[in-house]
Amino acid sequence: MSKQVFLHIGGEKTGTSTLQSFLTRNASRLKRSGFYYPCEASNICFASMAHLPVAACLIDEKVEFVSEKSQRTLPFVLRVLTRVVAATEGAVVLSCEHFSSRLMQKRQLVALRNALPADEIKVVYYIREPSELALAAWSTGIRYGGRHSFNVNDVTPESRYYNHLETLKLWGSVFGEPNLIVREYNRALLKNGDIRKDFCALLGIKSEDMRFDEDENQSFDVQRLEALRYINGALPAFHEGEAEWRRAQNIRRLVSTYIPESGTLKALMSEGERTLIKSRFSDINQEISERYFAGQLSRDWFPDCSEREERTDLQHRSQVDLASVLRETVIRLAEANGDYARPKVKTKLRKLLKQIRQSLFESVFRPMPSAIRRRSP
Repeated sequence: MSKQVFLHIGGEKTGTSTLQSFLTRNASRLKRSGFYYPCEASNICFASMAHLPVAACLIDEKVEFVSEKSQRTLPFVLRVLTRVVAATEGAVVLSCEHFSSRLMQKRQLVALRNALPADEIKVVYYIREPSELALAAWSTGIRYGGRHSFNVNDVTPESRYYNHLETLKLWGSVFGEPNLIVREYNRALLKNGDIRKDFCALLGIKSEDMRFDEDENQSFDVQRLEALRYINGALPAFHEGEAEWRRAQNIRRLVSTYIPESGTLKALMSEGERTLIKSRFSDINQEISERYFAGQLSRDWFPDCSEREERTDLQHRSQVDLASVLRETVIRLAEANGDYARPKVKTKLRKLLKQIRQSLFESVFRPMPSAIRRRSP
């Protein structure tokens, strides 16, 4: 009996967390159908419902997406993965969005391929239109400590993160073009509008008896993101200290729940800017359409010539009154103080709020929005 491996490589911001949660919670049902999703707590190839350590062990520098504990076992991950695949009857399913977004060198993919003793390896890659991907990626970046404002000038074909064609060519050069399964991430085109059902259909898995929970990792609204972006200036980033950053993530998650919501993420980009981005990728997306979709990639990937290519100022468009939003956040945190009565938590929050006030009223952040300048003493 031939051995198969299905490598789900993302991409990022295509419902990967939702899919990985589904695969983890339905692992026993999948196994009965002949598909093994390695997700045991003792398996060093697995963490946070995905095979993050497999990607991490192929990257030279430290990464933020695996824990300090997992980092200590990274040198052994590929050997364990080889044993797991060799000992498995039926197909093995591996999933990690960082396979596509962080593995940029051919030698990394060769090492991964050599660790998979299988007769057939299929690579499943969901791609998202770059202008939509950009907003979703910026949202996630802010939630993990980012401080930069959204800028459409960052969304170019020169950035491998957005250039799906370069990613596909790299993976095709190692695993073979015929072994690439490329899907457009568009709810209107997914089976029943659901990536979990779409993925099951690709692999020939019946999903009727599977457990379906709520979607994971949904994007924040504009107001929460802009407020959190400024708060991040008072908290350490990953490159400023890994241990401190991991502790700061707990603060970010806590404070985010008390920031008032307002505004959709799409409001950060005008129609003219969407058209501009689509124009930049037009030739690339046309080649993707012809090579992987038989010319049937949807029109959403291409510019609407009736739209004028314009540039709109982000700060003017978002209109987030950070002084008022942060004041309301502080009030909400104070009202919930009873839920966080532990002295250490209270001390951390007091320190953070003091830093926020300093950031707002002593002009630590640059540039400072006019809404805050008007309220500064």
